[in-house]
Amino acid sequence: MLLAGILLMTIPFPVTAQTVLTPADTLDYSVKKGDTLIKICSRFRQQTNHYALDGLLADIRKTNQLKSNLLLIGQKLRIPVLPVLECPVTTTQVAAGEEMRGIYLTGPACGVSSVLRRVDHFVEAGGNAVVFDAKDIDGGVSFASKHELAKWGKGRNLPVISSLDDMMSRFDRRDLYVVARVALFLDGELGRQRPDLALKDSEGNPWQERGCYWMDPAQPEVRQYNLALALELARAGVDEIQFDYVRFPTNGWKEDWADSMTTDVEKVALGRRAVINSFLAEAHDVLAAEDVLVSADLYGIMAWGRMEDLALTGQHVPSFAKYVDIICPMIYPSHFAPGFEGRKRPGDDPKYFIGEGTRRFVALADGQAKIRPWLQAFPYRVSQYDGQYIKDQIEAGRLAGGSGWCLWNPACRYSVALRVLPEMCHPQAVDPLQGLSAVLVAEKTASKAAISTPLTLLGTMASPQVATKENIE
Repeated sequence: MLLAGILLMTIPFPVTAQTVLTPADTLDYSVKKGDTLIKICSRFRQQTNHYALDGLLADIRKTNQLKSNLLLIGQKLRIPVLPVLECPVTTTQVAAGEEMRGIYLTGPACGVSSVLRRVDHFVEAGGNAVVFDAKDIDGGVSFASKHELAKWGKGRNLPVISSLDDMMSRFDRRDLYVVARVALFLDGELGRQRPDLALKDSEGNPWQERGCYWMDPAQPEVRQYNLALALELARAGVDEIQFDYVRFPTNGWKEDWADSMTTDVEKVALGRRAVINSFLAEAHDVLAAEDVLVSADLYGIMAWGRMEDLALTGQHVPSFAKYVDIICPMIYPSHFAPGFEGRKRPGDDPKYFIGEGTRRFVALADGQAKIRPWLQAFPYRVSQYDGQYIKDQIEAGRLAGGSGWCLWNPACRYSVALRVLPEMCHPQAVDPLQGLSAVLVAEKTASKAAISTPLTLLGTMASPQVATKENIE
């Protein structure tokens, strides 16, 4: 990164005449002993209206024609000041009861100034919300947390978001609804720091997945750390805390299972569910006094209620609905196995999977929590990924009783969606009550009947772990 390895030579610097910008465009600064470019950027970033430290660093180098990061005592620097520009504002605020329409943004994406262009394009197309990574599965915390266990990710000596307050302020100027995503129990950084807090295999080694560690959801320190981050985010002004990886691993960890021939799968399901539920209850109590909503991401397959899925994850929709305000099912069509529910190519059937999955979640939540599905905004296992694919998902979620939607693309690329969102966000396109009441009653009745169908008749899926958004990254 540009944030490390910046040197300072302590020798006098002869001042020479250079081109001077107008006072409104620059601040003047004389380099002092102990200064580095990154320290100077940290000191002046807010005054110069720069969003990111690396952006200000690049502008200082360009303005002063610096060939390296080497500074000399007494050197005169011109610190460029950016103008405060107008920005688009959402016309349908979630706070006013409007449908939530969101996009996902990674922590690194939020750490550079280009995120504001991404967000503005989305707002102009009709969007009104963002979900940003406050902590992802690598365990890197994106903001400057005060918690002693917080680290910024492998190879980073600073958080990727220069100032959470500044980011929130800029999002607030756009009237955006802001959701902070916290990946809970898969945590690369915490696992490296504290392997004693991780789940163990039969030989006592920490259980891993994709280079990250699965932390023990029952460990008080693991819970307290994640809830401390959630409190910091709530007090920073986010509108919603979203918990992801609220589950046990599905990649083979079965240390709480007996021999496969004798395991009581239902007993295992109840045991894991109890652990996850106790965390959700604790989170509910900790965040109850804060002005923030709580949501949780669940596998889309959980809507079909298969016992093995329940036993692996510990996720149980009716239980989640008791403790969170919003359930966000990841019903990506491409992540269902070929043949599931008789669908040869699930990735090519977005209307069915988003519609049927959302209906089932709505029925299972039984009015205790809203259902806001994640929608597939990437081409994985899709024959024709285009604007119609996005439209079909939005329409299906609305018809099935979903409360808004959020687009997921692991690279934060939403150009395909942006082409059709103005049409989908038009007031007439949003009204779910035009001639739909009778249809919804019939569909909900059918959905409840399907949920009570014996598990052996509900179709099969190759493996529960394929039903996760993170596998496509």
